[in-house]
Amino acid sequence: MSNKLNSKLSLPVIISILLHGILIIALGYKFVSDTGENYGSINGNSIDAIMIDPSVMTEQYQRQLQTQVNQQKADQKTQELLDKQIKELAEKAEAEKAAAEKAAAEKAAAEKAAAEKAAAEKAAAEKAAAEKAAAEKAAAEKAAAEKAAAEKAAAEKAAAEKAAAEKAAAEKAAAEKAAAEKAAAEKAAAEKAAAEKAAAEKAAAEKAAAEKAAAEKAAAEKAAAEKAAAEKAAAEKAAAEKAAAEKAAAEKAAAEKAAAEKAAAEKKAKQKAEQAKKDKALNDLLGGLTSGTPSSGGAASRKGVSDGELDKYKSLVQNAISNKFINPPNVYRGKTCELQIQIAPDGLLLNVTSKGGDADLCREALAATKLAAIPKPASSLYNEVKTMNIEFQPK
Repeated sequence: MSNKLNSKLSLPVIISILLHGILIIALGYKFVSDTGENYGSINGNSIDAIMIDPSVMTEQYQRQLQTQVNQQKADQKTQELLDKQIKELAEKAEAEKAAAEKAAAEKAAAEKAAAEKAAAEKAAAEKAAAEKAAAEKAAAEKAAAEKAAAEKAAAEKAAAEKAAAEKAAAEKAAAEKAAAEKAAAEKAAAEKAAAEKAAAEKAAAEKAAAEKAAAEKAAAEKAAAEKAAAEKAAAEKAAAEKAAAEKAAAEKAAAEKAAAEKAAAEKKAKQKAEQAKKDKALNDLLGGLTSGTPSSGGAASRKGVSDGELDKYKSLVQNAISNKFINPPNVYRGKTCELQIQIAPDGLLLNVTSKGGDADLCREALAATKLAAIPKPASSLYNEVKTMNIEFQPK
């Protein structure tokens, strides 16, 4: 609120300052006009001069200052009066506001008291109505209960009398029926006892005969089973001994065959090693004529070998490997293995390696090549086949 009052008071102050400024400017302009109007003039050969009294200027300036001071005092009084009026208005507004709030509070309290009184009266009326309705309902329920009890007692009495009559009739009928059933039961029991006795005697006789026959049959079956078990055990024992003998014989034959094959392979390897040794000595003796060293006659020898002869010899080598190759049906169909074979002049295998292809096929092909009897090449063909590559494919 103080900011609002300051903003209201600043406007008159600003207006007062502006008016004072305009008044000062106007007075200064008038002063200059009055003093400079006949200050000097040129009339032919002479100039008139006007003398200004400084005391007059001082007095006039003091009058202006006094006027400004009086104006400021008047503005200050006006401002004080305005502040006083504003303060009185604010106090009056506060008093009116407090009175309005007090009246509103008294009105709210009166309305609240009236509402509470109305609610209490309403609750009392509802309670009285509820008590009246409950009393009426209790009276109605009591009358209905008494009526129902009377009707129930009459119905129970009639039912009891009816039940007693029905019970007496039923007991009489039951006694007569029981007597008849007892006589029939005694007769039936006597007949049943006689029939059961005859049946028991017959069953005992049949049971004794059946037990005797079953005992005889069981004894015969037991004897037959014991005999069959003994024969079966003897047959199984004989079969086991025969199988063991055959297995031992087969193992012995297999061991002998393996030993013979091993000895033959060792003998062949020894022969090949000896032949290789001999060939090497022969090559050394002849100065490498059968080796792969280039010579003037080497080119002529190659010229004398046709591609047909070379292919034919490689085909013979493939057949020799295939003869030792065990190819299960369709296992290696469509698969190949490239073999590099080194042989002596008489066809003795010096070395064999795989250069690519199916790994499983190459493993089996290497084993078959080591067992194969590679044919001896012609002397003119040896330089071309002593180290040869074979594209092996099982047949």
